[in-house]
Amino acid sequence: MKYKYVVIGAGAAGLVVAIGLAKFKKKVLLIEKSYFGGDCTNFGCIPSKSLIAASKIANDFNRKNEFGINIEGNLDFSNVLKNVRDIVEKTRKKEDEIALKKLGVDTLKATAAFLSPNKIEVTQYDSKKHIIEFKKLVIAAGSSPFIPPIPNLDKTPFLTNETIFNLKNIPKSLIVLGSGAIGCELSQAFQRLGCQVSIVDIKDKILFNESQQTSDLLKDIFFKENISLYLSHTPKSVNFKNNEFIVEISKNEKTSIIKADQLLIATGRKPSFSSLNLDNAKIKHTNQKIIVDKFSRTNQKHIYAIGDIIGPPYFTHVAEHQARAVLLSLILPLGIKKAICIKHLPKVTFTNPEIASIGMNEIEAIEKYGDKHILSISIPIDEIDRSITQREKNGFINIVVKKFSSKILGATIVAERAGEILSEIYLAMNKNIKLKDLANIIHPYPTYNIGIRKAADLWYKSFFRRKK
Repeated sequence: MKYKYVVIGAGAAGLVVAIGLAKFKKKVLLIEKSYFGGDCTNFGCIPSKSLIAASKIANDFNRKNEFGINIEGNLDFSNVLKNVRDIVEKTRKKEDEIALKKLGVDTLKATAAFLSPNKIEVTQYDSKKHIIEFKKLVIAAGSSPFIPPIPNLDKTPFLTNETIFNLKNIPKSLIVLGSGAIGCELSQAFQRLGCQVSIVDIKDKILFNESQQTSDLLKDIFFKENISLYLSHTPKSVNFKNNEFIVEISKNEKTSIIKADQLLIATGRKPSFSSLNLDNAKIKHTNQKIIVDKFSRTNQKHIYAIGDIIGPPYFTHVAEHQARAVLLSLILPLGIKKAICIKHLPKVTFTNPEIASIGMNEIEAIEKYGDKHILSISIPIDEIDRSITQREKNGFINIVVKKFSSKILGATIVAERAGEILSEIYLAMNKNIKLKDLANIIHPYPTYNIGIRKAADLWYKSFFRRKK
C-alpha cells in the first residue's frame, strides 16, 4: 500500500491531523492499535470527568441541608461506573472507524513499526501484515501509565486510569499511589461516592507543581472529606492476599501497613514508542521522548511527532495545539511551515473546587523580577456574590502582575468553574491586555469572573495609594 500521508495514533492529536487532511481532500491513513479516540476519550478526560460529575451530585446531595432542603433516603452508587462507560461509548462513536470513514479518513486497526525512513510494517489483530510506503508521516502514538518499580507490584492486579473505569462497582476502599492531577481527581471522586480513599506520595505536598497555597487548601479539603493522606511516604512493597492489597510504606525509617480492596497507580505517564522501531527510521529520541524541532519535525524532516510522545506536558489541549500547527505545515504550499509556539500554557485540575493556573505564581515572579516590581492580588472566593449563592467557602482568585504597569504575569484560580474563569486571563496575557484594562470590561452579574474585575479594581486602589 502507498499513501502520501500516514498518521500513527488516533488520539486527540492524530485525529486533528487526519480529519484535517481529509477535509482538504488529501488521502490519509490513520493507524490505531487500540481504541479510536485515544487516552482522553477512553481512559482519561471523558470517563474521569463523567465520574467527577456523578461525585459532585452525590456531594451536593450531602450538602442539601445547607440550602434548606430535606430529603430522606440513601444514595445508590451501583450504576455510576456503568453510566461512565455509557458516556465513553457515546463519545467514542463520534470518532470511531465508521465515523472517520464518513469524513474521508482511511483507518487501520493495527500496530505499526518502522522498516525504514519511508516504510512501515503494520500488523493487524488477525496477524495479517502489510507494508505501507509513505511520503509524510505523523507520529501521535500518545503515552501510557508509568508503573514504578515497587517490589511485587507487577505480581498484583493493580489498576491504572486505563482499567479503573472497568470496575463493576465502587470499591469499599482504594489506595492511590500518586497525588498529581489524576490521583487527586479520582481520589476525591471515589471518596464522595462512598469509597474510603488513601493517597500515598513520596512528595511532601499534593499537586506538587502548584503553589504551596493551592496545595495546602486542597489538602485541607481532602482532610475534611476524610481522605487519608500519606505524604513524604515511600512505597516499599505491594502484596495481594485474600482479595486485599497490602502496601508497606515508610517515612523517616518508620514503616507502616495500609490495606484496601483496590490499588490505583497514578504516578505519571511515559511516551508510547517502544514498539515503533524508531531506530529503523533513524529517528532521534531519548528514553523519554522523540526529539523534534520548532515545527515538530523529527530529524527525518518528512516525519513529524506530536502529543505525549514528544514529552511533557501531557495535556490534550497541548497535543491538539501541536496538531493544528502540523496540519497547516502539511497543507500550506511552497514548503511553508507553521512553528509551534506555546507562549502561555493554561492548565486545570478538575477537583472540586477546580484548580486552574497559568504563567508564574508570586514566588516565581519575585525570583525573576524582584519583590519591589511585583504585586500579587488575591480575591477570596467567598467575597464573590455568585460563590455566596452557592455557599462556596474554599478558594480564591490570585493574579500576579507587574506592580506599575499591571501586566499580567500569571494567575491561579481555585473555584467552581475555575477553568472557564481562567480563559479571560489567558486571553488577556496572550493579547498583552493589562489587568487594569479588565476593570473596564462589563462582566455579567453575578458571574464568577466578577472576581477578575475586583482584582483589577484592587490594582487601581494600590496604584492611587502609591501616588499620594
